[in-house]
Order: sequence, then structure tokens, then C-alpha cells
Amino acid sequence: MNPTADTYAALQAAFDYFNQQLFAGSLPPCLITLRSSPRAYGYLHRRRFVNLAGEQVDELGLNPGYFALQSREEVFSTLVHEMVHHWQHHHGQPARSVAHNKQWAAKMEAIGLMPSATGQPGGKRTGQQMSDYILPGGAFLAACAGLPPAAATLPWLDRHVAMAPAQMRARREALAASGLAAVPGTPPFDEATAERMALAVRQPAARARPVRLRQRCPDCGVSAWSAPEVPLSCGHCQTPLAPVVTRPPAGQTPS
Repeated sequence: MNPTADTYAALQAAFDYFNQQLFAGSLPPCLITLRSSPRAYGYLHRRRFVNLAGEQVDELGLNPGYFALQSREEVFSTLVHEMVHHWQHHHGQPARSVAHNKQWAAKMEAIGLMPSATGQPGGKRTGQQMSDYILPGGAFLAACAGLPPAAATLPWLDRHVAMAPAQMRARREALAASGLAAVPGTPPFDEATAERMALAVRQPAARARPVRLRQRCPDCGVSAWSAPEVPLSCGHCQTPLAPVVTRPPAGQTPS
């Protein structure tokens, strides 16, 4: 058993295959990594790694917290999403002001992935944070049908999932309700499978939101933010600062 080599061999085989099928082999090598993130399915970091000869390569990062909840087509759609960023950095014109511009969106659609800020039909095609969904009959889905055996299965899946299985299922059902057929295949784990196999598929504990209190000097009006238990005094008049109480609009309660 060699889980590291097996996992990365499958991801590299998928990268090489989609590079040939969807990008005519034009993408340069990159370094694929697995990094858990609460905010993204994946990312592309330009020139993240360098070797002792001074050669630099991009990092293509994937969040393994979704692998157990998605079909292989959905997982590889994230890989190809980031490969489009990789293509744009080397052959296109990425924008400084927005991570997903019109050129990126057009390339995504051309290879069979529809960009959408919501991950559903009708979402914005460009923006800073962007998801996508698979187009039935598109080049990406056709390419998935011919995946080589080395890339056909991801052998290891993260037990710490990034969202509840029911949330991912609801996203898939919403796509189907919009008239888009669900992508082929099923996630390796669903709620019933996880329970039956006693798999410890669980979400990371939610981080407590930091609590801050705004305090103001009753004499000169200077204010500052601090933890609620920290007493502050005004540096100008040495008067203890008093908590600022924000009254909510009528009919609303404080959050």
C-alpha cells in the first residue's frame, strides 16, 4: 500500500489526460497539491514553487474535503477549472482586478464547464469568487468518458468533509430541477453509506467568531475596538471609555 504515490499518480494522470483532450497539450507542468480550505474547491497559485536550478512552476491546489461527496466528474471539473487558470496565465491575459474575467469564462464554456457564481444556472459568469457546473454534451463530459484507468479512480478520500452530504445532494438536485441532468456517477459516500460502513465522515468544527466591543470616550468622543473584558481609557483626557450600544432598527433584534 502506497497511498501518497497512488493518490498523486491518479491526479497527475488526470491532469495529463485533460491537458491533451481539452488544451491540445499546451499546458506546462505544475505541482498539484492537496490542501483543505473552508472557502474553495481549488485554486491556482502562480509560480508558487521553485527548484534549485531556479525553475518556477505554478501550484494547482485541490481541496480533498469534497472528494468523498462528489462524483469523479465533479472532482475533475474542479481540476479543469484550475487548469483554465493555468492556461490563462501562460497563454491568455489574466486580469489583475478580478480572478475570473471574461476570457476565463469563455474558455470554461468552450470546454464544457459553465461558470456561475452560485454554481447554478443564471449565476454571474465573472467575478472574484466563482463556481461552475458541467454542461451536458460538452467537451469536458465527453472527455470524462474516456479517462484512462490510471485516472479513473481516486484511491483515497478525506474523512473530514467540507460540507454535510445533504448540502451537496441539494446542490445536485437543484441542478436537476433546472433542467440539467445530474452528472454521471455517484459520490463514493452518501449519508446511508457512511452510516452503514461506520465511516467517520464529519465536518470540521466551526470556528467561533471573534467578539469585539467598541468603546468611546464620553468626553472627547475618541473610540477604539477591544475584547469585551479589556477596560480602556482615553489617551487624551484619561477618562475610562464606555461601551457603545448600537440600537437595531425598529422591529429587529440585535444579531
